[in-house]
Formats: sequence, structure tokens, C-alpha cells
Amino acid sequence: MGKRNSGEGGFFHDVKRGIWIYQLRYTDAEGNHGRKKFAAKTKREAMQKGKDFIEALNQKPNDDEKLTVGNWIMNWLENYAKPNVRPRTYEKYSSCLKAYILPRYENVLLGDLNAADLQKHFNHLLESGRADGTSLSTSTVRGTRRYLSMCIDEAVKSRLVSSNVVRLTKAPKLAKKEIVILSKSEIAQLIEAAKKIDHAFMSVVMPEIISLTVHTGMRQGEVFGLKWEDVDFEKSCLFIRRSLAHIIGKGAVFQAPKTKNSIRRVLLMPEDVENLKTYKEWQKNYSDDLGNLFTGHNLVFTSPFGEPISPTNFSRRYFKPLLKKCNINSDFTFHGLRHTHATLLFQQGVNPKIVQERLGHSSIKVTMDTYSYVLPDMQRQAVEALQGIFQ
Repeated sequence: MGKRNSGEGGFFHDVKRGIWIYQLRYTDAEGNHGRKKFAAKTKREAMQKGKDFIEALNQKPNDDEKLTVGNWIMNWLENYAKPNVRPRTYEKYSSCLKAYILPRYENVLLGDLNAADLQKHFNHLLESGRADGTSLSTSTVRGTRRYLSMCIDEAVKSRLVSSNVVRLTKAPKLAKKEIVILSKSEIAQLIEAAKKIDHAFMSVVMPEIISLTVHTGMRQGEVFGLKWEDVDFEKSCLFIRRSLAHIIGKGAVFQAPKTKNSIRRVLLMPEDVENLKTYKEWQKNYSDDLGNLFTGHNLVFTSPFGEPISPTNFSRRYFKPLLKKCNINSDFTFHGLRHTHATLLFQQGVNPKIVQERLGHSSIKVTMDTYSYVLPDMQRQAVEALQGIFQ
């Protein structure tokens, strides 16, 4: 290493490559320290590259003094988020920022955002952020903070502000909700009660939805997006290729599953195969009776006239009343059928990797973190297995 230049850096001559390398230390606008190397054929060129870097780093952003937080958020949602994320994800970004950030910061200048005030606001959301004055969940506040941080990150890249002050705030500690699952007897009770729903169409569709979901662990959107072409009766399996989401202003939208691993094959039990065959025949007869009134879309599960099922309508009109009728915990949700599937598999000693593959989780860590409450039982099984081996 050669002589330091003004205490900023030094040179190194790479003889083999025939270049000069200028290395310097720097501190960015957010106080982060780093090192960077610049290579060129001459010392002068290498040093000039370093000077240009420092000059750009310290350059005052092209801050439009009239740009408000509200204007930038709407711009970011439309031009940065919307083209690059799934419709449902965009809806989540948009609803959180509009409900929990814009009312307080819409007319605040973008350059006037400060960490201390934002921290107070996030704390306020935790205490009384809902429209009725009740508290927001930690996951909602964490999400809102994250979406705002992504938005301001883009403002930094666009040199509208010098740093992302959202990063200087502290995210609330995530309070995990206790997972509510069903026992095997409750599952049977729920399916039998579904067969007695006072609705000719739903009394057939509902039991099949519940049974297939709890037997496969599919997400609600995957169940409602399942088509007959995804079901392989010969090989006793089905393929998850899409998810159905309902977007405000757009209605039903088919989209790619949540993650790359969500596109998967799920093996079926023989009884599931037989039930689906019987159900498919019933659906064909039903649609033939309705004729052109039944659209179908080749979906396995539909509304009475063959349209995609609305999750909100399904929950409000059928699922929640069914839970109440069976005296099942009111905190139980449709997603709880997926949790029940995974928990029952773990309790039977199924390899976590297999559970991960059936659920379509992005990693084994997600699976183990989600179902950590089952681990003590698995430890007991391991000890019992050891006793059987060594005794």
C-alpha cells in the first residue's frame, strides 16, 4: 500500500493486471462506514474515480421543496409498487399507507419527516390506531412501518431525500397470536354439520371444501383457485398452480401462488380421490341443469352460478355461522384448517421437510417457526423412540 492521500485512502499497484487500485474509507449520509476500491490504468484516473464517488455521496439531494409525503406515497404506489408486486400485495401496501400514514403526514413535506415524530406515530397506532380508537396489532404496525420504509428508500435512490429516517425508528416486537386448531372429533363434527346447511348447493360444496383443505393444508386462495385440470385422479394428487384473490375494484383475480415453493404437487388419500370423483359428477349434473346460467371456469369450487367464490361472502354467510353452530372457538379461521393439517402431521411424527413441501413454505425455517409449539411433543416422541431402541 502506498502513501495515503489527504488521509482519505491509498494506492496499490496490481502488477499482474497492470492497473492501479485506489482504496478509501467513507461515511454515508446515514452514518454508515465503508470501504471502496477504484481501479484504473493510472493513479490519476483511479483517484479521480474515488473523488467522483465521494462528491456524489456528499452531494445535496435534488429535493423538491414542494414535494409532500402524500404526493410521494401515491407516486411510489402507482409507479414503483404496483408494477412489481402481486395485486393482493399492492392492495395491502396501499390500504395500510392510506389508512395509517396519510391522515397524519399527507401534507408534510417529504424532507421534513423525522424519526422522533414517526416513532411517536407508530406508538400511537399501537395504542389507538383503529378508526374506533382501539389498538392495531403489532403485525399491522410493523407492516405499515416496513411499507413506508420501502417507499422512502426509493425516495433516497431518487435523491429526493438524503436518508431514510424510517430506519431510525424501532419496529414493535411482534406479538404472535396463538394458533387455534381443531381436534379430529371437531373436524368430523364440522364436516357433518356442513352437510346439513340449509342451502342445497352449499350443503354439498361446503363439506368437500373443508375436508379437502384439512387433508391437504392448502391456503384458502389455493383451494378457491383449484381447477379440474389440476387434479390427477390416476396418480392420486393435485397440483397447486394458481391462487384466487379478490381485489377491491377488480373482483376475482387469478395470480401465481405466494412463493416459488408454493407451486407444488400434493398427494391425496384414496378417500379424497373418491370424494372428488363423486363431487365432480355431482357438479356436472348440477351445471347441466342450469345450462348457460352456470359459468364454471373449470373451477373445482364455485358459487351457485359457477363464479369464483368470494372469501368474504363465504366466511360471513357460511363458514362463521357453521363454527358457531358447532360451538367451535370463535377465533378459529379458515386458515386454521391449514394449521390443523400441519399440526396433526407433526403429532404423528411426520418429517418436517415433508410438512414444508405439502404446505409450500419457502423454507423449513418458516415451517418450524410457525409450528414451534408442536416441538415439545416431538421431543417426547424422540425420547420414547430412544427408550425403545436402548431398552
